[in-house]
Amino acid sequence: MIEETSKENIEVRIQMASEAYQFLKNTTIKQRAAFMNAVADQIEALGEELLTTAHTETSLPLARLTGEKARTVGQWRSYAKAVASGIYTEPRIDLAQPEKQKGDLRKYNIGLGPVVVFGASNFPFAFSTAGGDTASAIGAGCPVIVKAHPAHCQTSQMMADAIANTVKEYGWPEGIFSHITGTSYEIGTYLTEHKDIQAVAFTGSFNGGKALFDIASRRENPIPVFAEMGSINPVFALENLIENKAETLAKEYISSLTLGVGQFCTNPGVFIAVKGESLDRFITVVKNEITGIVPANMLHKGIYESFEKHKIEAISQPDIEIIAFIETEEGKGSAAVIQTDAQSFINNPVLSKEVFGPFGIIVTCENREELIQIAQNLKGQLTITVAATSDDIRENSELIHFLKDKCGRLLFNGMPTGVEVVYAMQHGGPFPSTTDARFTSVGPDAVKRFVRPISFQNWPDEFLPEELKNENPLQINRIVDGEVNLGSLKLETV
Repeated sequence: MIEETSKENIEVRIQMASEAYQFLKNTTIKQRAAFMNAVADQIEALGEELLTTAHTETSLPLARLTGEKARTVGQWRSYAKAVASGIYTEPRIDLAQPEKQKGDLRKYNIGLGPVVVFGASNFPFAFSTAGGDTASAIGAGCPVIVKAHPAHCQTSQMMADAIANTVKEYGWPEGIFSHITGTSYEIGTYLTEHKDIQAVAFTGSFNGGKALFDIASRRENPIPVFAEMGSINPVFALENLIENKAETLAKEYISSLTLGVGQFCTNPGVFIAVKGESLDRFITVVKNEITGIVPANMLHKGIYESFEKHKIEAISQPDIEIIAFIETEEGKGSAAVIQTDAQSFINNPVLSKEVFGPFGIIVTCENREELIQIAQNLKGQLTITVAATSDDIRENSELIHFLKDKCGRLLFNGMPTGVEVVYAMQHGGPFPSTTDARFTSVGPDAVKRFVRPISFQNWPDEFLPEELKNENPLQINRIVDGEVNLGSLKLETV
């Protein structure tokens, strides 16, 4: 039985977060980075109990969970290093000059305020309670209230305790981090509507993310909702590549499609190519590969039921041919692949919906013009993969031109599953894959979501934040009069 956090308790937690925000505003980037590293130490110290609890609650293999735990620790540490560098404060200084009417101007970024993070079901560590959203928000200087995902409440509580223990060890206000539980939609609505909440981070379904976005937009003071809501992550296979690698490509595609029972937001749900002998060879191997995929438990009952519903809906559409289908087992993700033609895919919006699980659609095109038509009609995606040779790219420049408009990450070969936690990663794309394509939820740049700029005009040095003081006590790179400057400013103070 999942305990439902009362509105009274939530109200107290929000008030505590508001007070903690005033504290965090006065911490330096170095102090927050040290705190984040301490959280990483706490998570790393969690033993087998964490892994076995998560395995019991999610059915994810222990090997996968071990790797995800390491990734989560790595996120806190890499984000801490980025925060300490000052890169996200973006200090800008324009010194007073006789020709300037406004005098001395200095600008930097501060945290938005209390942030609500909704835990994701498919990554109980890396995208949940102590995941990248929580790490990046705290790094930005924002207190966090986590709404635990009901599919792994015990796991969530263990991760929450690790953060809360760090808060206590540091003697920081308890409101820096709060953890609440429940299954009712009213909790999410109440949190998002509350006047003291300044941002929301969400990873999950389109319906859930869009609902939160709409609530936040209707507020008297609208706030940003950074929602990752799903993607079909199409693969465009071009002529020369598929001719030479049809069999290998088919194995790569099915491996990625069914990885983790297809429960990745970068699952390559749609494969698109011009029909012909090469595509026929590809489809033959797909049929053979699917028969070897053993159904496995999905994350929870809700995901299984949603997968079956959307899979059957897609299979029931007109102009569909079933390529491969594994008989359904209760609670398990049974793989399936169907085929349709380009015009049916373009004209039937059901076929462009994400089916979260091991389900794929092969779209056959008559020619390159239909590849371009599909690209032009695609909705926003987290990823698009171009399976191609260099000659293919040269011969399909118009297609590539349109694909750039439709995704956050454009791959040249390989498959999109697997998201590196690095600066250059973009895990976010045009709507409806996310609500704001300007930001990423993976990599240190995730911190950018939770800051805003404030400019100080003609302030005495002693009252400026550390990031903007003449002496540059934090020793960070700053833009001074348009030039990168790591040093101090030798100026007369008034």
